[in-house]
Amino acid sequence: MPSTDETDTTDESVGRRTLLRAREVLQSSSSGVKRAVRSGGRSAISKTGADDGTFLHRKHDDRSYRLYVPPDYDPDEPVPLLVLLHGCRQTPTAFAAATGMNEVAADETFLVAYPKQSIFGNPLRCWNWYDDADATRGNGELAWLADLTRSVTAEFAVDADRVYVAGLSAGGSMAARALVEYADLFAAAGVHSGPAYDAVGSTVAALSQMYRGDGQGGLEAGIEAYEAMEERSRAIPTIVFHGTDDDVVDVTNARQLTEGTLRASHLGVDGNEQTLEIEPDRVETGTSGPYEYARRQYHDGTGTLVVEEWLVDGMGHAWAGGSPDEQFTAPDGPDASRLLWEFVSEYERSTLETAADARWTLPVVGPVSRSRLARVPAQVRAAFSRLIEG
Repeated sequence: MPSTDETDTTDESVGRRTLLRAREVLQSSSSGVKRAVRSGGRSAISKTGADDGTFLHRKHDDRSYRLYVPPDYDPDEPVPLLVLLHGCRQTPTAFAAATGMNEVAADETFLVAYPKQSIFGNPLRCWNWYDDADATRGNGELAWLADLTRSVTAEFAVDADRVYVAGLSAGGSMAARALVEYADLFAAAGVHSGPAYDAVGSTVAALSQMYRGDGQGGLEAGIEAYEAMEERSRAIPTIVFHGTDDDVVDVTNARQLTEGTLRASHLGVDGNEQTLEIEPDRVETGTSGPYEYARRQYHDGTGTLVVEEWLVDGMGHAWAGGSPDEQFTAPDGPDASRLLWEFVSEYERSTLETAADARWTLPVVGPVSRSRLARVPAQVRAAFSRLIEG
C-alpha cells in the first residue's frame, strides 16, 4: 500500500521494527487553580474535546493542521488563539481528545490550532526542536508554524496581542523555541514534559539532553535564548508542567527550562545579571488524586509573573489531567489544560514589549557588539513613541 500522510489517526506505518529501534536509541490565579486541581475523577471528553463548536481539517502550504472554532465565536469580535503542538506518535485529533483543550476553548471562547507533524518530517511525528535547520527563526518547521499562525490570525478574528503557543514533549520544547524565536508573534507559552530550550544540534545530543539535561543548569540556555531574541528581547512568560517519574524526558529539564526562561526574561527587561533571582516567590503544595504536586511561581522585578512551574510527584511522561480514554495522559493529575490557559491568557504581547522597551540601558551578556549598540536608539525611540501614544 503506498505511504500517505493524509490520515489523521496515529500512524503505525513506520512499523514495529522502527519503533523498537527508536526505543533502543532512547534507552542508551487561586480560584482557577482550585477548579483545575481535582481529587481524582474526570468528566468524559468527546473525541474533539467539546460537543459544540467546529473542528476543521485544514491545510497550509500543503501541510495539515486542525482548527477548533468555539460555538460563541463571532467574526466581529477578535478572540485569542492557542497553537498547540502534539508529542511524538500523536496527531492533532488524538492530541485534542487527550488534552480536552477544545472543551476549555469552548468555555473560554478562543481558537485552537493543532499543527500536524508529518511522518516524512519525522518518522515518529516528533517536532525537530533540537535542529537549527528546523527550529530557528525563518527556518524549517518553526518558520512554517509561524506562517500558519499568521495565516489563521489573518483569516479569522484573532486578537494579535493574545496569541499563545504550547505543547507536549517534543511539541513542548518546540513551543519554548517558538516563543523565543518569534517573541514578536507569541505572547506566552506552555511547556509540558518537554526538553529545556537549547539548540543541541543532533539526534544523539537531543537524546542525551532528554535523559540527563544539558549539564549547565539552564543558565547557558537562558543566555542563548536572550541572544536569539535580539531586538525582540523581553520577558517570555512560560508555564511548565513535568512529572517527577518521567522516564522519557527527565524532570531535570523542567528545572533547567525554568532557570533558562528566568534568565532570558531578566536579561530582556533588566539587563543586570547581578540582580537575577532564581528562587520562587511563592510555593504551594497539594494533592490531585494519587499525586502530590508542587507549584512554584517566579516574578520579575516589576512584579510580573514570569514562570509558573508544576512538578507532579510520581507522574510519568503524560499530560496531567488528560482524558482516561487516550494515550500519554494522567487523568487524575492537575488539569494542565485549564491551568495552562489561566496562565497564558493573562498576557498581552504589546504590554510585554512596552515593559522591555522602557528600559534605559541595553542588556549585555559579554562584550558589547556594534549590533547591540545599534539597537539602543531604536529601543529608546520605540519607548518614547509608546509612552506618547499611550
